[in-house]
Amino acid sequence: MRRRQVEREFAGQVRFERRVYLLLPGEGQRPVYDDYLIQHRLAARSREPSLGWTIPEPGLPYPKSSVPAQLLALRVQQRTPERLEALEDALFRAVFVELADVAAPEVLRRCCTQAGVDTSEVEAALQDPALREQAFAEHAESQAHFIQGIPALLLPGMRPITGAVDTEVYRQALRFALSARR
Repeated sequence: MRRRQVEREFAGQVRFERRVYLLLPGEGQRPVYDDYLIQHRLAARSREPSLGWTIPEPGLPYPKSSVPAQLLALRVQQRTPERLEALEDALFRAVFVELADVAAPEVLRRCCTQAGVDTSEVEAALQDPALREQAFAEHAESQAHFIQGIPALLLPGMRPITGAVDTEVYRQALRFALSARR
């Protein structure tokens, strides 16, 4: 939400590029919600309560992997980019409001339906080796830039800005980068 707001404010001056960062690049790396994850969720909810965050109980199953959701987002970005924001919103709701596992194809199909994306895109995305290669390449690139979380903003000559920061942090960084470019 913040990125979109700032992107509108700086329209024509900056270009935002969506890149993959895999929070869970393997499967089952983090089996359940623990106090660490719950504290981050509570902090995010305090910053943006309007997003409807659900706070999980310790021990509740955590999503198995972020790869399937990212593959689907890449496919939608390539094939129907006008539906990407709606898909991202549906995926966000699935993970952070419904506490659903976005590694599950049925959850991804539900997100597609909510976003106006043909549900056949799920299987196509999951079976596309080129998308998988792209996702892991972009993830590796993020790690090379020392990005360790999402959302992340990477500006030339600056350290990455990661996590749920206030919108003003993005604005100040963009103003600084634009003034340095001039």
